[in-house]
Amino acid sequence: MTVPNRWNEIDWDDPRPELLEVIASWESIAWEPVPVNAPALERYLVQVAATHLNGGYLFGRWCAVDYSDTTAWFLARNRLEEYQLLRVFFDSKAVRAGLSELQIPKPLGRDVGGFQEHWAGSLCLDGLLAGAIVNGGAHERYRGPARDAKALASAAVEALTQNRFEDFRMDVSHEAWAPWFEGVIFDQTYVLTDTANAEITVLCITDTS
Repeated sequence: MTVPNRWNEIDWDDPRPELLEVIASWESIAWEPVPVNAPALERYLVQVAATHLNGGYLFGRWCAVDYSDTTAWFLARNRLEEYQLLRVFFDSKAVRAGLSELQIPKPLGRDVGGFQEHWAGSLCLDGLLAGAIVNGGAHERYRGPARDAKALASAAVEALTQNRFEDFRMDVSHEAWAPWFEGVIFDQTYVLTDTANAEITVLCITDTS
């Protein structure tokens, strides 16, 4: 069995795949859910639920257990938009099933969710997650000191990334891109792409008055 190229290793002599190879590669990716058993993450998510009473969160992680070298060619070069990775990912049966409450629309457009790559990657994720609970939802916010919220978020990020910040790309959306979102200022989606392990982690947050 030939092991496909990794998402964080570039062969600069590899020619750019043709369009038909790209299209075929979309169909060949197989995703499987990955359980995340991390008490630090659970402690943080308890606070998300407590501060977003009329919404809440959805969380999941999936691994690409089978994919072609064409997929790796684009991802190793950080060409996720060009490859339409997030459209392919969210359109997969495994992800649709795992995030069934999200009610991911069909068909998905090329720019699903209006995601933007965060320039600092996962380095700033703890601050963003801390802000989500400190600012809170429509009716509640974190009741402890902001420094405690930051510590909770930092521990959660360590559990998610093992502080391998260089291996992660982070894309963020504040759009109500699926029916689950309430369509107000509390809508947040964080997508972490782990190029070392071919894994994608998703955290969605929403709330309403």
